[in-house]
Amino acid sequence: MNRLVFIVLCSSIAISSRAAESSKPIFIKATCDGKTASSALLALKKEIDSSSKYRLVHNLTDDGQMDLVLTINMDCREQNNIAGIATAYGQAKCFGEKNCHLSIDGSSLRSDLCESSAAAECGQALYKAFDSYASDPLAPRRLKLN
Repeated sequence: MNRLVFIVLCSSIAISSRAAESSKPIFIKATCDGKTASSALLALKKEIDSSSKYRLVHNLTDDGQMDLVLTINMDCREQNNIAGIATAYGQAKCFGEKNCHLSIDGSSLRSDLCESSAAAECGQALYKAFDSYASDPLAPRRLKLN
């Protein structure tokens, strides 16, 4: 019985470490100080954390892994409980702690308006937009008018 528990435990550790290895690292650089923008940013981070495709990293070196790191650059402005959030996506590759190369895709630039009552939904929409871009960066983005 003890061997079975040990085998199951070892197998689950191996599977979870492979899943972590296959997830893509994401670094978010954000200037979002207001209440609504901060809530949307937090919701975006929660979506990334709960995803099996991506994982948040604390720096461009991926904590020394030197992997290719996907980046989300965000700048937010807030007034009257409405946040304007601009995002642009890119990639970074480091060849040492202080030798990192960052490229931002100008065609990925987008802006969103988020109301304070829908900050969590806004964060989820930001995640979906990023995931769509990361899945196919060359796909044309269509303007949707409702």
